[in-house]
Amino acid sequence: MLANDVSRLMAMVPTEENEMPAPSVQGGAFEGIKDNPFNYGANEGINQGAYDDDEWVVSKDKDRYDKTFYSLGPKDGKIAGGTAKTEMVKSRLPNTVLAKIWKLADVDRDGMLDADEWALANHLMNIRLEGHELPADLPGHLIPPSKRMLHDD
Repeated sequence: MLANDVSRLMAMVPTEENEMPAPSVQGGAFEGIKDNPFNYGANEGINQGAYDDDEWVVSKDKDRYDKTFYSLGPKDGKIAGGTAKTEMVKSRLPNTVLAKIWKLADVDRDGMLDADEWALANHLMNIRLEGHELPADLPGHLIPPSKRMLHDD
């Protein structure tokens, strides 16, 4: 009799666990706040600089990016896609990733990059090389200051 009851009782154990509500912690200081500087990864990768009002995060490396940009011989302040590609492939990132970076960095969608867009492209390449994912759309804090009027709604 005990053997039959034990097997019947054991068969019920997983069922009881599935019917119980999942434990969760609710409330706290950040209840309802989705965007705050203390979230996991809040100031890393693509989010770096999102909480800084003072300057464009790309500015810290812009002198280095500008040196490369001007060595590429821009015409009317811009470099063509082929010229940019020759330099960008040196990152050894896959072409699919570089294509996404190009799409994000060509903020004015003219098929060329100016110095700010080139700096942004380099910043995005570094983010990806550091192992962070790229966004589908360029976050507002990464839009170059010279291009923000294009995105003001």
